[in-house]
Amino acid sequence: MVAVMADFDPPRGSDGRRLVPRRQNGFVTIRDVAADAGVSIATVSRALNNNGYVAGEVKKRVLASSSRLGFRPSERARSMRNLRTMTIGAILPELVNPVNLEFLRGIEEAANARGYVVLVATSQGSPDKEREILHRLVAERTDGVVLGTFVGGRRNFDVLAEHHIPVVPPPGPLSSALNAAWTLEESAATRQMAERLVDLGHRKVTLVSGHQTAGTRSPSYYRRSRYEVLRDVLGRAGVEFDVVMITRGVSETLAADEVASAVTAGSASTAWVAANHLVLSTLLIGLGTAGLNIPEDVSVVGYGDSPWATAYRPTLSVISHDTYGEALELTAMLLAAIDGEPPPSTGINYKARFVERQSTGPAPIRRKSRRSSAHRP
Repeated sequence: MVAVMADFDPPRGSDGRRLVPRRQNGFVTIRDVAADAGVSIATVSRALNNNGYVAGEVKKRVLASSSRLGFRPSERARSMRNLRTMTIGAILPELVNPVNLEFLRGIEEAANARGYVVLVATSQGSPDKEREILHRLVAERTDGVVLGTFVGGRRNFDVLAEHHIPVVPPPGPLSSALNAAWTLEESAATRQMAERLVDLGHRKVTLVSGHQTAGTRSPSYYRRSRYEVLRDVLGRAGVEFDVVMITRGVSETLAADEVASAVTAGSASTAWVAANHLVLSTLLIGLGTAGLNIPEDVSVVGYGDSPWATAYRPTLSVISHDTYGEALELTAMLLAAIDGEPPPSTGINYKARFVERQSTGPAPIRRKSRRSSAHRP
């Protein structure tokens, strides 16, 4: 564990008063610098260690505060960080989702090629659990961390920043830029999918998602690039858009029963969209329980791709990402930060696309309409 501290003699004003209050133990910490500069601890860490992007004016302010307060990282702390453990941490939402397994495979391949071992943990979408995991990784003196999910807000980044442990995606402007790039790609793929459903004649589409458990939240960029795009495209085309929320944490059988109940309760949806790959399997079971055939009775689309999506019959239409490739690039960015080198690229090459397979087809003609047509003279 790295302790950052420095002895100092606070500067005094013309009246002899200290301009900065002295701590009882006589030490200045990275928190003091952050408070004085009006930035986060993570920003101070990046500015002082040249680890990640910091705007020029912000960096000047941090350096000025550090100098004014007499702060300097302890040499013992620096030497401890130079003794690498050759381990990196990977935090994922869960390992049940095959999409996350592809992401983990990318992390392990990039890390193993450089001689690193990957310590894997799952947050289950809980900020408190994520923070507990980060504390444990700090205790293990992990050299860096890859976040496959981020649910805890800036406060969880501070756990790593206090100990000069790099993390990707990094907090600050670069993280915002990566989220923006991901959202742009995901939104374009969602728009393509929604327009295709409209072209196929579907007049009601239902999105199936999961209730968030207490203390968790879905990233805003998920909502913007999926729910909001679907609502916009379908609404402008005059297509009814509905959302079915299933209970997270219950057995897949009970969750599938919730979907089946929504179908039999009078929903006339001819197209169903699963908000993620985990929900997709639940949706398929629920539609089967309701006695609906794919794509004859309903069309199905899911977010996330995996080998089982092509092994299923009929093969499943999806919004696909190269999660393996994204993990390779993120891990390369992390390893460069650990070595104090510039990142190998300025961003991640996100590529989302709508892959149409056998589970989507024309909206079925209602049986009532067929009977009416048959009796026409």
